[in-house]
Amino acid sequence: MKETLFYKKNISSGACLILFFAGLLAGILFVQTLDESGYGGIFSQYFLSQYASLRIDYRRLLRYVGGYRLSQYAVLVCCMMLPAAPMILGGLLFLLGMTWGTLISISTVRLGLKGVFICVTGILPQIFFYVPAFGWVLLWFFRRGSSRKKYLFLALAGFFFLVFGIVTEVYLNPLILQQILRKI
Repeated sequence: MKETLFYKKNISSGACLILFFAGLLAGILFVQTLDESGYGGIFSQYFLSQYASLRIDYRRLLRYVGGYRLSQYAVLVCCMMLPAAPMILGGLLFLLGMTWGTLISISTVRLGLKGVFICVTGILPQIFFYVPAFGWVLLWFFRRGSSRKKYLFLALAGFFFLVFGIVTEVYLNPLILQQILRKI
């Protein structure tokens, strides 16, 4: 008897892209409706110059980033086994797009092209570990995987990539970002 997971219907990868880009557009439009005083302070010249010379407490940063990323991963892994997985995934992709759209829009309005460069630098190099970690779970979902053992194996393999991503986000990314901010 073949094991199956609980969901019956799936969401296409094209629909996921549409939801992500709709969220991106919503984030951009949200920023356009704010007045100048509503923009976040993290993209001010003062904050960026302070960050460039900041001494970072890596232990606290590891606890924060680790807890945040591990909880995101746990929610995704658990949600992909629910009957409402396609709707949950669609909502999460929309929120992810909205977050990125808001962040890039505020950075562009405040700093111009330099702000976009800072945003891109802010996701490197950990993105190379996070994409496989989250991607394997999502790919299994899109292909309508039916084996729980394979899903758990992919989730466990993704967990190890997630740990490497957390380590690079905590220990390597701030150093890269600080060096770039000192030169800009």
